[in-house]
Amino acid sequence: MTDKKQERVYALFEQYGPVLKTNKLRENKIFSRDIAELISNKKIRKIKTGFYIRTQDKNNMSDLEIASAIIPNGIICLQSAASYYDLTTINPISVYVAIPSNGMRPVLPSQPPIELVVTPARLFTLGISEQDDSQSKLRIYNKERTICDFFRKRNQIGEDIAIEVLRNYMQGKRDLQRLFEYAEQFRIKTVLKPYVEAMI
Repeated sequence: MTDKKQERVYALFEQYGPVLKTNKLRENKIFSRDIAELISNKKIRKIKTGFYIRTQDKNNMSDLEIASAIIPNGIICLQSAASYYDLTTINPISVYVAIPSNGMRPVLPSQPPIELVVTPARLFTLGISEQDDSQSKLRIYNKERTICDFFRKRNQIGEDIAIEVLRNYMQGKRDLQRLFEYAEQFRIKTVLKPYVEAMI
């Protein structure tokens, strides 16, 4: 591969990255043998079939950023969102990503480990926040949505963890009006409100 072609590949990552799909490379006349050579020379890495990242970016990106890049219609949620906002002491071993119930399940990479959370389509977009991280935009549910998700799934996750997340939220900047609006939409306001009132 010529230096000029390699520079073109890097320019594509700068323009569309940090993760590129095979079809974007092919559109720009970067073919399978070029991709194989870049992988062999450790310039890029294959994340999963059809998805590539520059090696230097892979080393500098968090698992949350990589998961967001390879599942662009997904939203970081539950334990991963709680950890991101410092609402829990638990460090999740997987990246939790919400996908809509009416969408297709994406093929997952071996790394990072990703746990898909199928979410009712009518509630999927509620509470989405975009955070600018070092390499890319991170689509993640905001704190209030995260609290509601924990209380909605408290029987599976554990009520003690839901209470820990709420307690940490109550000690920082909070928006109780928004929290109760979301709780009403999830039909958990009567469950959540007594916990909130006890912590005020």
